[in-house]
Amino acid sequence: MDVLEGMPRVLVLLCSAIVLTGAAAIAVFGRSGPGLDPAREQAVRASVESHLEQNHWHGVLQAQYVQQRVGWFCAIEIIEADENADESTVGLQTVCEEFTAVAGELVIGSGETVPRIATVTSAPQPVEVRRVEPAPDGAPNAKWIDDHFSWLGAKKLRRTQYRDLHDETVTKALSAFGLPSDAPVRPRI
Repeated sequence: MDVLEGMPRVLVLLCSAIVLTGAAAIAVFGRSGPGLDPAREQAVRASVESHLEQNHWHGVLQAQYVQQRVGWFCAIEIIEADENADESTVGLQTVCEEFTAVAGELVIGSGETVPRIATVTSAPQPVEVRRVEPAPDGAPNAKWIDDHFSWLGAKKLRRTQYRDLHDETVTKALSAFGLPSDAPVRPRI
Protein backbone atom coordinates (compact mmCIF):
# COMPACT_ATOMS: atom_id res chain seq x y z
CA MET A 1 0.00 0.00 0.00
CA ASP A 2 2.91 2.39 0.64
CA VAL A 3 3.92 2.16 -3.04
CA LEU A 4 0.47 3.23 -4.23
CA GLU A 5 0.27 6.10 -1.75
CA GLY A 6 3.68 7.42 -2.87
CA MET A 7 2.74 7.27 -6.54
CA PRO A 8 0.61 10.42 -6.72
CA ARG A 9 3.37 12.42 -5.03
CA VAL A 10 5.87 11.22 -7.66
CA LEU A 11 3.47 12.15 -10.46
CA VAL A 12 2.91 15.60 -8.96
CA LEU A 13 6.66 16.17 -8.72
CA LEU A 14 7.23 14.90 -12.25
CA CYS A 15 4.46 17.10 -13.69
CA SER A 16 5.76 20.11 -11.75
CA ALA A 17 9.26 19.50 -13.11
CA ILE A 18 7.92 19.33 -16.68
CA VAL A 19 5.94 22.57 -16.29
CA LEU A 20 8.89 24.40 -14.72
CA THR A 21 11.25 23.18 -17.44
CA GLY A 22 8.84 24.41 -20.12
CA ALA A 23 8.45 27.79 -18.42
CA ALA A 24 12.23 28.16 -18.12
CA ALA A 25 12.71 27.28 -21.80
CA ILE A 26 10.17 29.90 -22.85
CA ALA A 27 11.78 32.50 -20.59
CA VAL A 28 15.24 31.80 -21.98
CA PHE A 29 14.53 31.08 -25.66
CA GLY A 30 11.17 32.65 -26.37
CA ARG A 31 11.62 36.37 -25.93
CA SER A 32 9.48 37.32 -28.92
CA GLY A 33 7.22 40.29 -28.37
CA PRO A 34 3.46 40.09 -28.08
CA GLY A 35 3.04 40.87 -31.77
CA LEU A 36 1.01 43.60 -33.41
CA ASP A 37 -2.71 43.97 -33.78
CA PRO A 38 -3.85 43.35 -37.40
CA ALA A 39 -4.35 47.04 -38.29
CA ARG A 40 -0.95 48.02 -36.88
CA GLU A 41 0.71 45.06 -38.60
CA GLN A 42 -0.73 46.15 -41.97
CA ALA A 43 0.46 49.73 -41.41
CA VAL A 44 3.96 48.51 -40.49
CA ARG A 45 4.07 46.24 -43.55
CA ALA A 46 3.02 49.05 -45.90
CA SER A 47 5.46 51.57 -44.41
CA VAL A 48 8.47 49.23 -44.38
CA GLU A 49 7.74 47.94 -47.91
CA SER A 50 7.49 51.53 -49.18
CA HIS A 51 10.70 52.48 -47.37
CA LEU A 52 12.58 49.56 -48.93
CA GLU A 53 11.20 50.24 -52.42
CA GLN A 54 12.18 53.91 -52.29
CA ASN A 55 15.64 53.34 -50.83
CA HIS A 56 16.87 50.42 -52.89
CA TRP A 57 20.10 49.95 -54.80
CA HIS A 58 20.21 50.18 -58.62
CA GLY A 59 19.84 46.78 -60.24
CA VAL A 60 20.65 45.25 -63.60
CA LEU A 61 17.39 46.33 -65.27
CA GLN A 62 18.05 50.01 -64.57
CA ALA A 63 21.33 49.69 -66.46
CA GLN A 64 19.89 47.57 -69.29
CA TYR A 65 16.58 49.39 -69.85
CA VAL A 66 17.62 53.02 -69.45
CA GLN A 67 14.66 54.41 -71.42
CA GLN A 68 12.02 52.39 -69.57
CA ARG A 69 10.41 52.62 -66.19
CA VAL A 70 12.01 50.18 -63.77
CA GLY A 71 10.83 49.65 -60.21
CA TRP A 72 11.64 47.77 -57.05
CA PHE A 73 8.79 45.95 -55.33
CA CYS A 74 9.09 44.46 -51.86
CA ALA A 75 7.00 42.12 -49.73
CA ILE A 76 7.62 41.35 -46.09
CA GLU A 77 6.51 38.89 -43.47
CA ILE A 78 6.55 40.12 -39.91
CA ILE A 79 8.24 37.45 -37.83
CA GLU A 80 8.06 39.12 -34.42
CA ALA A 81 7.59 42.52 -32.88
CA ASP A 82 8.50 44.17 -29.61
CA GLU A 83 6.68 47.43 -28.87
CA ASN A 84 7.99 49.95 -26.36
CA ALA A 85 6.62 53.37 -25.43
CA ASP A 86 8.75 55.26 -27.97
CA GLU A 87 9.60 52.81 -30.75
CA SER A 88 8.96 49.27 -31.89
CA THR A 89 11.47 46.74 -33.12
CA VAL A 90 10.12 44.45 -35.81
CA GLY A 91 11.88 41.34 -37.11
CA LEU A 92 11.12 40.70 -40.78
CA GLN A 93 11.76 38.44 -43.70
CA THR A 94 11.90 40.55 -46.87
CA VAL A 95 11.86 39.87 -50.58
CA CYS A 96 12.68 42.79 -52.89
CA GLU A 97 12.79 42.39 -56.66
CA GLU A 98 13.39 44.69 -59.61
CA PHE A 99 10.88 44.64 -62.48
CA THR A 100 10.10 46.32 -65.79
CA ALA A 101 7.52 45.69 -68.51
CA VAL A 102 8.67 44.77 -72.03
CA ALA A 103 6.23 44.00 -74.86
CA GLY A 104 3.42 42.99 -72.48
CA GLU A 105 5.67 40.81 -70.33
CA LEU A 106 6.88 41.43 -66.81
CA VAL A 107 10.66 41.11 -66.68
CA ILE A 108 12.47 40.27 -63.43
CA GLY A 109 15.95 41.65 -62.80
CA SER A 110 17.90 41.85 -59.57
CA GLY A 111 16.47 40.66 -56.29
CA GLU A 112 17.20 39.70 -52.73
CA THR A 113 15.72 37.75 -49.86
CA VAL A 114 17.04 39.18 -46.58
CA PRO A 115 16.04 39.07 -42.92
CA ARG A 116 15.89 42.58 -41.49
CA ILE A 117 15.19 44.45 -38.28
CA ALA A 118 13.06 47.58 -38.66
CA THR A 119 12.69 50.23 -36.01
CA VAL A 120 9.39 52.13 -36.29
CA THR A 121 7.43 54.54 -34.13
CA SER A 122 5.16 52.89 -31.58
CA ALA A 123 1.39 53.08 -31.40
CA PRO A 124 -0.63 55.24 -31.15
CA GLN A 125 1.68 57.32 -33.38
CA PRO A 126 1.37 56.78 -37.13
CA VAL A 127 3.99 54.34 -38.40
CA GLU A 128 7.23 56.06 -39.34
CA VAL A 129 10.25 53.98 -40.31
CA ARG A 130 13.26 55.17 -38.36
CA ARG A 131 15.81 52.64 -39.62
CA VAL A 132 16.05 49.24 -41.27
CA GLU A 133 19.03 46.95 -40.73
CA PRO A 134 19.62 44.01 -43.09
CA ALA A 135 21.32 40.78 -42.12
CA PRO A 136 24.82 40.46 -43.56
CA ASP A 137 25.64 38.01 -46.36
CA GLY A 138 27.75 34.94 -45.91
CA ALA A 139 29.17 33.47 -42.74
CA PRO A 140 28.04 36.22 -40.29
CA ASN A 141 24.38 35.77 -41.33
CA ALA A 142 23.49 32.96 -38.89
CA LYS A 143 25.04 34.75 -35.91
CA TRP A 144 23.28 38.01 -36.84
CA ILE A 145 19.93 36.21 -36.94
CA ASP A 146 20.61 34.61 -33.54
CA ASP A 147 21.62 38.01 -32.11
CA HIS A 148 18.62 39.93 -33.51
CA PHE A 149 15.75 37.42 -33.32
CA SER A 150 14.41 35.39 -30.44
CA TRP A 151 14.93 31.64 -30.60
CA LEU A 152 11.29 31.21 -31.63
CA GLY A 153 11.58 34.06 -34.13
CA ALA A 154 14.68 32.52 -35.73
CA LYS A 155 12.80 29.22 -36.12
CA LYS A 156 9.84 31.00 -37.74
CA LEU A 157 12.19 33.01 -39.97
CA ARG A 158 13.78 29.84 -41.31
CA ARG A 159 10.32 28.43 -42.15
CA THR A 160 9.24 31.50 -44.14
CA GLN A 161 8.27 30.65 -47.70
CA TYR A 162 10.14 32.71 -50.30
CA ARG A 163 7.58 31.77 -52.96
CA ASP A 164 4.68 33.49 -51.14
CA LEU A 165 6.61 36.76 -50.82
CA HIS A 166 7.84 36.51 -54.43
CA ASP A 167 4.23 36.08 -55.61
CA GLU A 168 3.31 39.29 -53.73
CA THR A 169 6.07 41.26 -55.50
CA VAL A 170 4.93 39.94 -58.89
CA THR A 171 1.30 40.91 -58.17
CA LYS A 172 2.36 44.42 -57.10
CA ALA A 173 4.56 44.84 -60.19
CA LEU A 174 1.88 43.61 -62.61
CA SER A 175 -0.54 46.14 -61.17
CA ALA A 176 2.00 48.99 -61.18
CA PHE A 177 2.88 48.39 -64.84
CA GLY A 178 -0.77 48.00 -65.87
CA LEU A 179 -0.33 44.40 -66.97
CA PRO A 180 -3.06 41.76 -66.61
CA SER A 181 -2.70 39.22 -63.81
CA ASP A 182 -2.01 36.46 -66.36
CA ALA A 183 0.77 38.36 -68.20
CA PRO A 184 3.94 36.34 -68.80
CA VAL A 185 6.66 36.78 -66.19
CA ARG A 186 10.22 36.04 -67.23
CA PRO A 187 13.79 36.69 -66.10
CA ARG A 188 15.81 39.23 -68.07
CA ILE A 189 17.70 37.96 -71.09
